[in-house]
Amino acid sequence: MLARRTMFGISTAILATWGLATAGQTEETLLTISGALDAAAPVSLSDADLTALPTIEFETGTIWSEGIKTFSGPSLKSVLENAGAGAGDLLLVAANDYKVSLPRDVVKDDYPIVANRIDGKPFGIREKGPLWVVFPYDSEARFQSELIYSYSVWQLIEIEVVKE
Repeated sequence: MLARRTMFGISTAILATWGLATAGQTEETLLTISGALDAAAPVSLSDADLTALPTIEFETGTIWSEGIKTFSGPSLKSVLENAGAGAGDLLLVAANDYKVSLPRDVVKDDYPIVANRIDGKPFGIREKGPLWVVFPYDSEARFQSELIYSYSVWQLIEIEVVKE
């Protein structure tokens, strides 16, 4: 019985200390933007940072999921502007080290978006999240090409802005 009380006391102390240690920390970084930026250091963005930007929402199907889903999040353009990104092309990097070069002229005011919600809810790694570069695939045939699909990085973790 004494051993249980001692373990309970130790466990409680550890949890209390952990709670104090994490209370002042900022929200988890989901996306890092580096390279040609106005800022000297890379910019780290949390879900709260991304959610604070203007949101674009559209319904579309994808070749990677079943049915029509509602994707929402800030436009990639607004994310880059928020980070003070230069005008160079982009290197998009996924959690699994997939990398693709995205020409800057593909980035428009309303597409692609950095989706951080599907059907209004955050989504995890198993659902290709928590960030996914999404185009409105069903809106026009030009969004249904292998090239556009290659730019549709899921589990996006980093954007490097290449110097012009």
